[in-house]
Amino acid sequence: MGWLGHPLTVIAVVVLLLNDHLFKALWPGPVTGKLSDFAGLIVAPPLLNLLIRRPRVSILLTGAAFTLVKTTAVGAVLASEAWTLVWGPSRVLADPTDLIALPALYAAWWTWNRPGARAVRLARAAVLIPVTVLAVAATGAADIFRPYSAYAVDVVDGMIVVSTRGGSSMGPPATNFASSDGGNSWSSWAVPVPSLPRTSACVPDQPDRCYRIVPDRLKVEESRNGRWVTAWEISPSGQDRLTRAHATKFPEDTEAVASLGIAIQKFSGGYVVVVANGADGIALRDTAGAWRRLGWAEDGFDYSNAVSLSAQGRVEDSVPMAALLAALAAGLVTLGCGVRRFGFAAAALTLWAGVWLFYTGVNTPILFDPYAVLLAVVLVPVGGISTMVSAVRGGIRIRAWAISTATAAVAYYAVMMPFSAWSAGWLGYYSLASGLSIVLGIAVTSAGVLAVIKLNTRRPAPPLQPHADDPDQ
Repeated sequence: MGWLGHPLTVIAVVVLLLNDHLFKALWPGPVTGKLSDFAGLIVAPPLLNLLIRRPRVSILLTGAAFTLVKTTAVGAVLASEAWTLVWGPSRVLADPTDLIALPALYAAWWTWNRPGARAVRLARAAVLIPVTVLAVAATGAADIFRPYSAYAVDVVDGMIVVSTRGGSSMGPPATNFASSDGGNSWSSWAVPVPSLPRTSACVPDQPDRCYRIVPDRLKVEESRNGRWVTAWEISPSGQDRLTRAHATKFPEDTEAVASLGIAIQKFSGGYVVVVANGADGIALRDTAGAWRRLGWAEDGFDYSNAVSLSAQGRVEDSVPMAALLAALAAGLVTLGCGVRRFGFAAAALTLWAGVWLFYTGVNTPILFDPYAVLLAVVLVPVGGISTMVSAVRGGIRIRAWAISTATAAVAYYAVMMPFSAWSAGWLGYYSLASGLSIVLGIAVTSAGVLAVIKLNTRRPAPPLQPHADDPDQ
């Protein structure tokens, strides 16, 4: 425990706490990143020594583990999983340049060989053990970014205030934004506002003139002559396009793109209506009655930053790989109808599963899933070679090879085509593109299968029989 209480170790603990909880957020970059590595290598050996009671071994193990984590993807993954198991979602990145911090182990060795007053060391250690554990754990915390979302709006002290959430988990928390000029300019607002959004509001001094949002839609209705009529809306297909534009890699991080809150402010020349539209920002009705969408800006919202409804739609990153997997399946099924062997079916399934496992293994919240990738490295070559051998032994025709290859190629473009059409605005809904891609993929595969079956059912024409009147008979 005395080693942990050395003044240099105490300084390293303080540096870890300040760097990981403050400096990285204020000045992100290689300097603050490497600073945590230097401080961590000074702190980790005495902390490890509490368990194994071997100072030299503690220093060597710390250096070996640090090198493994920073130079290999497997080491980084194992470290990420270890931190996640103990401290929650975490991510450790492999970066060989971090090895520049290894000389800090000499400082750890030096502190072990330069003990101070025993009583002081023990007193420090008794306090520092829990603090040190938390400081070291902070380095493993994952920087999780959630998209910004405007979820409520209110009028406070004569100002329009929009409540927001989201941002980096390692950066400053999301703030509120306020406007005193009817939404023309915005600034940060530190005073909290009610967290529950209002779904309807009336114009001050005009209780019969009210506005309300429509649940799950980008739509506002106003009361007119005793009934509700549409005041502003984005069409369902346009809302679908905006939802895709604000989609995140992981569905659990996605924020709603819909009208969530509304407020009205009396203003010179009339009144303004502000609607919180989730990840899309806000919508604003000015005193002239014109509605416009405002996208996210550094200091609030801006008209020019609103996502254009005429821009190309954003297709999910997984779609091309899904199309490739569908094309591989189409080609293998088509070829299998020409081989007609159980061994080929098993080999083809092994090959396809290997490709799928590799894709899922390298697309995880951490670097990759080592178990899935290692299994894929085995399955792909085994399945590929077995598929080729089984097809050759089955006496597959050259034409069948050509048909299966063409089927796979056409299937890929058939699956991708509806998404390209949706992105260009030719299809209204993303779900329609998804359904159409499935139908086209099945149709192309069926055509390839029928072509191979027809090829196999053809028989050579029987030889011509000589005519009875032939003089040569």
